[in-house]
Amino acid sequence: MLIVSVAAVIAFLVLPLALSPQTRSGSSVRVLYFIAIGLGYIMVEVALIQRFVLFLGYPTYALTVVVFVMLLSSGAGSLASRRWFNQPARVTVALLAIVAGLVIYVFVLPHLLEAMIGLAFAMKLAVSILLLAPLGFAMGMPFPNGLRALTERGPGENSGAVEWAWAMNAASSVLGSVLAIVIAIRFGLSVTLACGGLAYLLALLLLPTFASGRRASRV
Repeated sequence: MLIVSVAAVIAFLVLPLALSPQTRSGSSVRVLYFIAIGLGYIMVEVALIQRFVLFLGYPTYALTVVVFVMLLSSGAGSLASRRWFNQPARVTVALLAIVAGLVIYVFVLPHLLEAMIGLAFAMKLAVSILLLAPLGFAMGMPFPNGLRALTERGPGENSGAVEWAWAMNAASSVLGSVLAIVIAIRFGLSVTLACGGLAYLLALLLLPTFASGRRASRV
């Protein structure tokens, strides 16, 4: 499945992007930002679903609770980011918080969930929300801010960039879901969570490319 996913992404997205005007103008580098946050989000989500299976007791509960809380809190984070980060570059704060939070979760979360596994189910739900919502809130901010950074550039330079950003983010999410399972089986859930953190770290390192694009459009 991983090989098929990689082949499909290369054939239908990577090769067309390589031949597109965005690549010739150098703006395709900024698309890597959306690939990174797509990979990071889905890898973190898959790892957390697996991590919460034992804590909540059933895979169905873990899937429902983690996906619901992550999507709801990410939506709230996306909404808040427009008001809090009126300049897209300021999303650095959110990316730093995500990376720092994932580093803590890699080392602390397994022991914390194990220590509270005897709680009543209602308390487990409350603990799950408290652990997942802040991280999901921060993880909802990088994508809309990246899109706003693209739309703030000149109309000629922006041609097709937003569409490519959506496409590559979606493709990386599909690819990342398979990759997360492979990494989890081979190396464990902590490594999978750490890989998600590395993807967000890469997105943080790619943020300056948006600033350089705006400077170039003014020249």
